[in-house]
Order: sequence, then structure tokens, then C-alpha cells
Amino acid sequence: MTRSRRRWPDIRRVHTIVFDFDGVFTDNKVYVTDEGREAVRCDRADGLAMDFLRRYRARRAPGLDFFIVSTERNPVVAARAQKLRLDCYQDIGDKLAFLDAHLRTRWPENSRPFSGLAYLGNDLNDLPVLTRAGFSIVPNDAHPRVKREADVVLPQRGGEGFVRAAVERLLGVDKMSLEEVHELVSDR
Repeated sequence: MTRSRRRWPDIRRVHTIVFDFDGVFTDNKVYVTDEGREAVRCDRADGLAMDFLRRYRARRAPGLDFFIVSTERNPVVAARAQKLRLDCYQDIGDKLAFLDAHLRTRWPENSRPFSGLAYLGNDLNDLPVLTRAGFSIVPNDAHPRVKREADVVLPQRGGEGFVRAAVERLLGVDKMSLEEVHELVSDR
């Protein structure tokens, strides 16, 4: 069951969507081989959601920006971001300071750039951004404190279709006509 403190924003008011990686695109677990290599589990449905965002941006919102911001520097994050054709900023110790600088540079005319930010996170290091973002969405297995502060808690767990569910809801897929859905999924 979805828990909401606020109504979902009109996607036309969202200029930036930022995704944390671990616990959002993944189930927050890591597999480590005896050589020290790491692997994570992601949901392919979340990849299709990135296609939806690209198609939506191309047809209706050319300024829409979306990318990953991760505290870790890990080749697995970069590899998944590359596969998803997403920009990825890693080794970001202070996500709030990074996004403040990014949004002010990207939207210099906007006196309240965080108001157009939708943020997807799951853990305590996401709280500073989550509480400043215009809209925040977390998975059901997010840290309890993060769930209390988020605008919406979706029933999906991280790495189990959470990103896909959030993107579909942001885009209003459930309210689209069949023609609009076809437009969203065609020419991926």
C-alpha cells in the first residue's frame, strides 16, 4: 500500500529527477567474490522506466534532467548507469551540497530550484536532500526515519521495481490513453 504525506506533483512542474543507487536500483545487498569484486542485483523493469523518461523528455519536456547520485565510487554503479544511459555522479559525500550547486548552475533563473526536484532515496545519507526536494519518494524497505520524512512510501522494495513504479506514477501512466502509452513505449 502506498503511503503519501503529499499529493504527487504534476510532472510538468518537475525539472529534475535524482536517483540514489544502492537500495533504490538495488535490493541494497552486495555480493563479493573471493577476488574482491562486487556485484548487485537490479530489476530490468527499472531500466524500461529510464526509456519512458527519455521518451517523455523527447516529446514533452525537453528540459527534464534525470541522473544517479551515489555516495560510493564503484564500477558496478557506473556499469549499470552506462547500461541505462544515465549520467552518474559517484563519490559524492555531501549530496545536498552537490545538488545545490548542480541545480543553481542548471536552473540559475529559478530562486527555488529544489522545488522542481523529485528525489528517490532510501537511507539516512539521503535525508538532507529528501527533506529539501520538492517531492521525495522512498521504497518500502527504506530506513524507518527516511520513511517518516518522505512524501511518499511506495509498496515496492528497492531493486524490486521501485524505480519503475515511481516513474510510472510521476508520468501518470495509469491515467494515459492507450495512444499515449504507445507513444511512451515506442521507438525505445
